[in-house]
Amino acid sequence: MGVFNFVNLSNVFALESLPTTLSLTVSIILGILLLSLNRWKRQSTPKIPPGKLGFPMIGETIQFLRALKSGTPQQFFDERVAKYGDVFKTSLIGHPTVVLCGPAGNCLLLSNEDKLVKASWPKSFTRVMGEESILSQTGEKHLILRAALARFMGPRALQGYISRMSSEIRCHITEKWMGKSQVKMVSLVRELVFSLASSLFFGVNDDCERMQLYQLMESTIAGSLSVPLDFPGTRFRRALEAHSMLDQILSSLIEKRRIELRSGTASSDQDLLSVLITFKDERGNPLTDKEIIDNFNGILNASFESTVSAITVLFKLLSSNPDCYEQVVQEQMKIMSNIKDGEEIGWKDVKDMKYTWQAVQETLRMNPPVFGTFREAIVDIHYKGYTIPKGWKILWTVHSTHMKGEYFSEPEKFKPSRFQEEGVHVAPYTFLPFASGQRICPGWEFSKMEILVFVHHFVTTFRGYSVIDPDEKISVDPLIALPANGFPIKLFPRI
Repeated sequence: MGVFNFVNLSNVFALESLPTTLSLTVSIILGILLLSLNRWKRQSTPKIPPGKLGFPMIGETIQFLRALKSGTPQQFFDERVAKYGDVFKTSLIGHPTVVLCGPAGNCLLLSNEDKLVKASWPKSFTRVMGEESILSQTGEKHLILRAALARFMGPRALQGYISRMSSEIRCHITEKWMGKSQVKMVSLVRELVFSLASSLFFGVNDDCERMQLYQLMESTIAGSLSVPLDFPGTRFRRALEAHSMLDQILSSLIEKRRIELRSGTASSDQDLLSVLITFKDERGNPLTDKEIIDNFNGILNASFESTVSAITVLFKLLSSNPDCYEQVVQEQMKIMSNIKDGEEIGWKDVKDMKYTWQAVQETLRMNPPVFGTFREAIVDIHYKGYTIPKGWKILWTVHSTHMKGEYFSEPEKFKPSRFQEEGVHVAPYTFLPFASGQRICPGWEFSKMEILVFVHHFVTTFRGYSVIDPDEKISVDPLIALPANGFPIKLFPRI
């Protein structure tokens, strides 16, 4: 009886404990599944680069533009690299953006066009500069536009109008600079560069028309990378209005030129306007009026301020480095001695300006014409342990290499000789004033020729110059580095 009761009681306890055991087993299994799920989620969720996106739409745009204007863009990037490393996220001009710093990041973005990334400026920039501009186009469309522009800006085309450029620069210096003991270099160089663009790009020689175009272009440049607030009175709104007016003016110029081409009073290669109107791709398709207009805006804006910056900052740096200036003078005087009376500078003369070009390159290293360019990830990109999601903006920047001691010895010093042997003293993807690869600036050789020809005529016209304010700062607004007070100088003509 006792045994029987004990067995029965044991069975009862076993039956009563069964739900508890089953519940415990199920709980353990569910726990394991949840842990596995969480681990899978952690593994499958992309590890986005660290950083701050800031306020919606505005992000860190204000801090970035403030750094540009104060001439300290490198500080903006250095502070974030110190916090997060050389891959970090931010938000610029209305877009979440990953910034890649250093040669490896530059190489990734500049050598993988249409593979991992595509050109993708902020929407506000594209609206101001033109959606059909070469700056915004990708793939086959981009290649077609490059081919069209190369007909005017390629080395072979440049040789055809170098003497015309030389003549206009020489006449400008004689008329606007000679006879003045003191000038503001920025304003005079701006006038010259825009005059050349007006003449060589679309044949506008009337001073009133040039002034109207200049003022409109200035407004578009000022608003191209402003905070994208489309309200009355903002830089962005003024830029959009200026862009619209430029479109109307250029449309009338296109129509007028087509009439001239049909009548034979204009040639197909007399300027950039004629070249773009008469261009046809491999299928025989011409460019649309919208493509012509937007590329005029893009090239004009891209080439104008960057050339003005390079010239004025070059002379500011040379004023602090008299030995370098003397080498430039000696080189240019030697070239002048080989030019016959009545002749203009030729292509060979420009090719012989080796030291002068080194000085220009060093200027562009220390004060680059752009801070970098934007791309968009067309696939998920895995880089240095992080994932940059498809569709995100990515930025490479010259400020992660140009002034870094690990890439350039004594980076604060003006040393043109570092460019004496290209590829020996300058490592790949560290010096990128015109970008590189498939999207290298299409007008960089045009700008190079313009700068060198100006230097020649300045040096051979004046025996020297002195700077009024040696401590004048360099500021950037919104993209280009320029002396803050216009760089006033005293001129000493050759007698």
